[in-house]
Amino acid sequence: MQKGISQADLVGRMEGNIDPTNISRIEAGRTNPTVITLYRIAEALEIKLVDLLNIEASER
Repeated sequence: MQKGISQADLVGRMEGNIDPTNISRIEAGRTNPTVITLYRIAEALEIKLVDLLNIEASER
């Protein structure tokens, strides 16, 4: 939401083939994405993977 893009826009920005409904499931917490899917989402959002996961430096 902070980037102001829709789920469909996100899928369009992502490398690889991903079903738009999968993004909805990930966002709602109904499925666990693979690491590569998380990486592709972060790349599409132009953010670091660690920022997507919201991991604090002290937790690493």
